Amino acid sequence: MNLRLLASGTAIVIAGVIGYGIYQLAPIGKPLARSEVIGELNGPPLASSSRVSLQRFGERQLLIGQRLVTGKDMAGLEKAPLLDALVPALNTRPQNPWQLADTRNLIYGGQGTGVFELLGSISGDTGVSLIGSPQGRTLYLITGTPRSPSPGNGSDPSAAWETLRSTDQGKTWAYDPDTVLGAPLQYTVFLTQDRVIALERHDTGQRLLVSEDGARHWSATLLDEQVWPDAQAFDRAFQEKDGKDGSQLAYDWSLYPLDDRRAVGWSWRTRISLNAAERNEVLETRRFEVEFQHGASPAFRITPHATPVPAPAPDARFAPDEPVFETSGNAIFELDKAERTWHPRSVSPTVQGKPTWIGDAWFSRNAWVIKTYADHLFSFNEYTKTYFATRDQGKTWTPFQIPQEVETGLLGMDASGEALLSLAERDGKTVIRRYPLD
Repeated sequence: MNLRLLASGTAIVIAGVIGYGIYQLAPIGKPLARSEVIGELNGPPLASSSRVSLQRFGERQLLIGQRLVTGKDMAGLEKAPLLDALVPALNTRPQNPWQLADTRNLIYGGQGTGVFELLGSISGDTGVSLIGSPQGRTLYLITGTPRSPSPGNGSDPSAAWETLRSTDQGKTWAYDPDTVLGAPLQYTVFLTQDRVIALERHDTGQRLLVSEDGARHWSATLLDEQVWPDAQAFDRAFQEKDGKDGSQLAYDWSLYPLDDRRAVGWSWRTRISLNAAERNEVLETRRFEVEFQHGASPAFRITPHATPVPAPAPDARFAPDEPVFETSGNAIFELDKAERTWHPRSVSPTVQGKPTWIGDAWFSRNAWVIKTYADHLFSFNEYTKTYFATRDQGKTWTPFQIPQEVETGLLGMDASGEALLSLAERDGKTVIRRYPLD
């Protein structure tokens, strides 16, 4: 064969491959064209790199983020209470900590007028979280400061975090030494003002925790005994057969509120392979339904061999009166609370001919938004990232692009479900910009 023709053909092939790789990298969809400033934080700006959460309780909105502050920020911070003084472990620090840089968590509140007032700040590198009882009648600010364990009857969680309580939707806070919230509790939710449920991975196994006095005292039920009474025999047989290659068993859990006295959850038994070429295998999924009654132990109903279910994020929050969506791979599921089953609703579209998987998702009554990833020809820990929106619950998807600065400060959907919200800086202040999806 003529070497010149061979070289020419090879060059054409290489050029085609490179061209196709570049084509895969090209973003699809139009950029969000319009935006408007709908809110401003009346206080020190938040760090652009900090994780910010926006939570709504009726008309009340609370926004929590972080900022690395120094002495020059003191005047702005003193416009609102320095909540460190309420927590004994934080109040023992030097009287003038502002000489050194300090990471502070800032709590802002708004009433739908667009202005967010600084309600308070508290130090802590690990951040703070917020849990509310129904309609936000009582709010609990869980700090990043561990609380010393107190002797109890063994039912209460083995660890907790120092907590502040507000009964006026965040306008004022008080130290609450009796409430037991925070790590290691998962999926904590107030079913009523006093009834609270959570999961805890304890030394004795997975526990369902229930409180009937507003998270002051908890009673525990060992879920392993309720859901997997055959676990010991199964595990022994597994080790004798499949465990010889180093495979292990793992049990995962989820929990969702249904109403003020019922919840449903799932647990799945998974074979974990140490061989990187093998995928982990879900061996069985079981559903457990729980009914709570004050003064009595929870009543359980167990369904073995349930359909496999999506897994929630470890820090997920759920409310009894809100719809629940989860994603798994490229699929979107919705929980049917009446039937206690998950219904597949949609899948993410392909991008440049490649299948995608869902990274983040936001759901409202009027629109859904997903952020997807896809492999491309030049993938080396980098993937094609695309945003999609749908107004017909996943029947059709429209791709769009958002600038990097919008993505960095993205808060999620607005209350109307018609736009995305993002933090931005303007004249030294943090503002909230609204980006309509149409």
